[in-house]
Amino acid sequence: MTAKIIKFPTDPTSGANGAPCDEEDARSNLNVVIELVDTEPSLFRNACVCADDSLADLHQVITGLFGWSDAHNYFFSQGSCRYEDPILYVGQDRLAARYRKIYSAAEVPVGSVLGNADTPLFYVYNLVNCWELRIHLEERASLESVAQEG
Repeated sequence: MTAKIIKFPTDPTSGANGAPCDEEDARSNLNVVIELVDTEPSLFRNACVCADDSLADLHQVITGLFGWSDAHNYFFSQGSCRYEDPILYVGQDRLAARYRKIYSAAEVPVGSVLGNADTPLFYVYNLVNCWELRIHLEERASLESVAQEG
């Protein structure tokens, strides 16, 4: 796993954003925003992850960022697709799972799901308490577009 965890203040009202990926790594790395759904004020973390890392790797990054123990099952969802914790996925009939659009999170690269900006990626951890996160790419205006607007 090649994810780089960016230290982030615990106060969600500070408005600080984590540092972006280094420019030399920008082609293969993704700046992501991971926010807890339905919280006021918004509680979120920023991280820089490799596009080739699996969703299971992203799960490890998320548990580290939020200080969770990694003691619960999880799944990601995007549209009608579900990407399950490999422990949950083992019990799936492979043909039936593919028909129902259920995949192992260990086999899906982060870049393949975060590239679809039209449909958000959701993450659910601790299926009893159902902590739900929304994950999306950080939106940064390019210098050219800022210059054109000014």
